[in-house]
Amino acid sequence: MIIKEISGILDRQCIFSFAASSRIEEFLLENGITSILRIRVTREGGFAIFNFENEGIDEEELHKTLKDYDPQVTSDSVMLTMDLKGTAFLDAFKSLNKVPSVVIDGVLFNGGYYYIYMRFHSVDERKVGNVLKEKMIDFSRFAIRFLGKSSGLLSTFREISAAIPLKYVEIDTSVPPSFMKIANDPVLKNLGVSWNRELKYLLEDEIRAVYYDKTALLRGKEEWINEISQKDRIYETAFSNPLVQYFINQASVSAIVTLGVEQKLIGNTFSIATVVPEMVMPEFFNVVYNASKEFKDWKIDIHYVDLIENLASD
Repeated sequence: MIIKEISGILDRQCIFSFAASSRIEEFLLENGITSILRIRVTREGGFAIFNFENEGIDEEELHKTLKDYDPQVTSDSVMLTMDLKGTAFLDAFKSLNKVPSVVIDGVLFNGGYYYIYMRFHSVDERKVGNVLKEKMIDFSRFAIRFLGKSSGLLSTFREISAAIPLKYVEIDTSVPPSFMKIANDPVLKNLGVSWNRELKYLLEDEIRAVYYDKTALLRGKEEWINEISQKDRIYETAFSNPLVQYFINQASVSAIVTLGVEQKLIGNTFSIATVVPEMVMPEFFNVVYNASKEFKDWKIDIHYVDLIENLASD
């Protein structure tokens, strides 16, 4: 299981919070709603996807109050999109992601505060601290809630799942031969065909990720890759993968929060794992079903689905 293999590799964790007061935050606070978010960056700006449970909500009031956020309402959930272009938060979020080892695990809005969960490698501690001091210290009621040794990705998701129930989904595929041309792919050429990676973000056709190199084929520093820790075999670079790009884009279009997006390659078996709020699982599996039709050559197979709590406890 991918999530267990990479859970404790990044050794530091930070959780920080701040307050905001746009109409969407006021609505969530007034109605006592906890929401989970996914932040997406685009070349022109960025946006935040909100998912929260549709329980005891006045749908007429929701559409009237939050019409600017394109609300999509199902029997289980509400999905919204907030434009972040030109905001101080988007600028700070981009700065955090520029730190090579930083992986944003999740964002919660609860009780009037946003809580940002992230992990990173200890070599980048000063860089993370500088971003927090330079970009976020002036945010309303900013506070660092935790900064220290990471208890692992599973522990983080279990904490988030206590507020918003989460499901872990792992998908196996067979990579078509046309995508396994080592000479044309620096990742395959230098890291081989046995590695794990965690998605940092997708920016149009460029996807950046933190790589965990099992075979240690990489010997020296290369321009195309950031070496985070040679000792721990951790690197950061961009890659291209049409299936991953499709999943992320379609989830965003459908306003579905997906967390994690860990991946693994062994030979030509490529696996994708993600964590999805339980309330939007039908919408997520609609994306999976469409992907299986769009990428028939990849032979997509659902390998594992379970509650996060079950993964963390066994």
